Amino acid sequence: MIVDFHMHSQCSDGQLTPRNIVDLAVARGCEQIAITDHDTVAAYAELDSSTQSIRLIKGCEFSSQWQGREIHIVGLNLDLQTTELLDGLARQQQMRSRRAERIAAQLARLGYKDSYAGALQLANGSGLGRPHFARYLVEAGAVSNFQQAFKRYLAAGKPAYVRAEWANIEQVCGWIAAAGGVAVLAHPLKYKMTLTKLRSLLVAFKDVGGDGIEVISGAQRPEQTRSMAALARQFELQASIGSDFHQPGQPWAALGRIAALPVDCIPVWSSW
Repeated sequence: MIVDFHMHSQCSDGQLTPRNIVDLAVARGCEQIAITDHDTVAAYAELDSSTQSIRLIKGCEFSSQWQGREIHIVGLNLDLQTTELLDGLARQQQMRSRRAERIAAQLARLGYKDSYAGALQLANGSGLGRPHFARYLVEAGAVSNFQQAFKRYLAAGKPAYVRAEWANIEQVCGWIAAAGGVAVLAHPLKYKMTLTKLRSLLVAFKDVGGDGIEVISGAQRPEQTRSMAALARQFELQASIGSDFHQPGQPWAALGRIAALPVDCIPVWSSW
C-alpha cells in the first residue's frame, strides 16, 4: 500500500488546508494517510470522512520531553472524543500559548515589537509555534530565510529561544492509549542521538506504553532505514512511515513519496 502517516496542515505549521492535503494524497495514489498536526486535531473538524476516497486515520504529533530533550510522538487511529485526549491537547495548547508570549517578549527586547501580532496573523487561527515567528522575521526583513531565523534567533541557545515544558513521554503515551490509539516515536534520526542514547529512549518509550517507531521519515538513506528497522525488531515495535510533509516543493518531505518498509517489519497499519 501507499501510505503516509506523518504530515502537517495549516492547522499547525503546514502550508496546505486539510482538504488540499487529502486532494494531493489522492492524486499521488495514497490509500491511507494521517494528518498529524502539532498538538491539535483541528484538521479533522474540516473533513467529512464519509466523502473521502482515501482512508483517513486520525492522528496527532505530540510534543513531549525525556531527559531534558524534546521528543515527538505521533498518535495514530485516535478516538477524538476521548476526554483524556482532549484534556491533554488543551494542556499542550496552553503550553504553546505561554511559550509564544515569552518568545514575543524576547523578540521585543531585540527590537521586534510586533512579533506576536505578526506571528498570530501568519498562524491563521492555528496554535502559535516557532515556525510562525520564523516566518514573521523573514517578512519583517530581519533575516533572509526561514532557516536563518532559527539559526540567528529561535534555535536552542539563541536570543529568542524559549524552552517549553511539555508533558513527559509517559503522559503523552497515556493520552494516546486512552484514545485507543497507537503511540509511534516520530523521526528518531532527527534527535541526533548516539545509537546508545536512542536505545535508552526506546527502552523508556516501551516501558510507558510506546507501540511503534517511524522506520522511514521522509527521504532517508537505505542504510538509515535498515538501522531503524533493526531497532524496530529489537524492541518489538510496529513500524510506521511518514513524509513529515509541510509544504510542496520539499523533495526530502514529499507527501506520499516514501520508500516501502523492509519486509521484515510489522506495519503499524496491520493493527487496525
